[in-house]
Amino acid sequence: MKVINQILKIVLILGSLSYFRINAYAAVETMVNKKQIPYEILNISLVDNSIIIEGWVFISYKQHYLNDLDHKTELEFYSINDSFRIQAKLTNISLTKQMEYFGSPKCAPVAIGQAPELCNYNYENVGFIATIPLNKFKVDTVYQTNILSYALKSNLIFKTPIYFPIPEDLNFRIDNKEYKIISRLNDTEIKVNSTTVIARKQPSKVSTYWYSGTNCSTSYTNQLFFLLNSIYKNVSSKVFSDYTSFYNVSAKLSVCDGPRRRIIEGTSISPVWISSLYVVYSGTPLQISSNLVNQAPYFEKSDINVYKGEMFEIFDHVKAMDYEEGDISHKIETISSTYEDKVGNYQINLKVTDTQGLSAYTIILVNVLALPNDKPIIYANDLKILQHSEFDPFNYVSAYDSEDGNISDNLVVLNMIDTSLLGIYEQCYYVEDSNQLNTTKCINVEIYNNDKIYDKFRMISNNNLFYKEEIPLIWKDYIYIIENILLVK
Repeated sequence: MKVINQILKIVLILGSLSYFRINAYAAVETMVNKKQIPYEILNISLVDNSIIIEGWVFISYKQHYLNDLDHKTELEFYSINDSFRIQAKLTNISLTKQMEYFGSPKCAPVAIGQAPELCNYNYENVGFIATIPLNKFKVDTVYQTNILSYALKSNLIFKTPIYFPIPEDLNFRIDNKEYKIISRLNDTEIKVNSTTVIARKQPSKVSTYWYSGTNCSTSYTNQLFFLLNSIYKNVSSKVFSDYTSFYNVSAKLSVCDGPRRRIIEGTSISPVWISSLYVVYSGTPLQISSNLVNQAPYFEKSDINVYKGEMFEIFDHVKAMDYEEGDISHKIETISSTYEDKVGNYQINLKVTDTQGLSAYTIILVNVLALPNDKPIIYANDLKILQHSEFDPFNYVSAYDSEDGNISDNLVVLNMIDTSLLGIYEQCYYVEDSNQLNTTKCINVEIYNNDKIYDKFRMISNNNLFYKEEIPLIWKDYIYIIENILLVK
């Protein structure tokens, strides 16, 4: 008995070593179809310069999926010249109920590779969320996509192309790069991959069934089932229900296949819904591309105000910028110009072209202004003139202009005063500068005689010295009297 026990121990040890040796081998990636690795892409979005892909995936009928100790998920992105992978974070999505085969018990914890007719596996925490930085995608490159599920207990790695059938491409732009996500619904075909898929009237696993035609058996009567490997090329729409997409197709009756009435693609039965769990895809798998978008250059500009005779530099007032090349002001061309160094408003039409051949145009307005001009000033003060004196109004006035300087020669006398008449009179002057600005000024001129105290003195002028003056008429009378008196003597 002792010997038998030892033999059994040796057998157990050898068996254990064999088990661990087999599982110690590195798992080999195997490309399979969607029947062996069911998956669903639930959403693709852009968050903080990253593409976020959410969904679920598992390898069917191989092992229990419970947590990250027994499974993991990766996404693969590959092109001709580049490839990379992103490990996804698991999320708490359960597909246990959807994958349940009615009537089968739960599989043992260590059971590997059991058919659903024998037992049901748990498919817990099979959801995932993957964050892919945009800078991982090389410019002008189209990436194909695969999804990988690692079944760690069964030492399997299955991968398959990703399909995410959507009505329209997803496009978004960051700075000068455009990203495109393509997986078109209108060129996606689905192929039925199971024999027991029921034709349902609504997109739900608990929806009512379709019945039509003659009975095929007493068990299933005329309840409709999809024909295995039948292909549906016209998928009209897709909806999500309980983490699963359902596809809307149209069908027609087919033959009895054993006890079940089958349907194939047609037009007489509609709408018919089928879950993505029971189809494989063909058409356009998910593609992600990154392309540089060449944007047209643009001008940064301001209108120009200059004074007549003033030089100006066009690049002080305009700059050409390009999103890809930066400052391309050196490429600015003048298409036309009406500019002259004369007071007025003018246009300069400019063009700039980047290295990709995209051009921008603009018009610069140039306003040529007259030089600043102050009104001229007339300098003149009130005067007192002795009656009968000779009075030249130009002798008592001057004019100055801040732009033209001394413009006394431009003075105009607006009136003349009769010095024989006593009183106070206005003497007015007018002057105009070279820019046609003018000034008028009047002074008071008092004509007086010798009866007043201050009249005892004669006013003289630098411009008309008294000894050069004409002798007043009234004085000539006095001279005549004096001369006669002297003659009498």
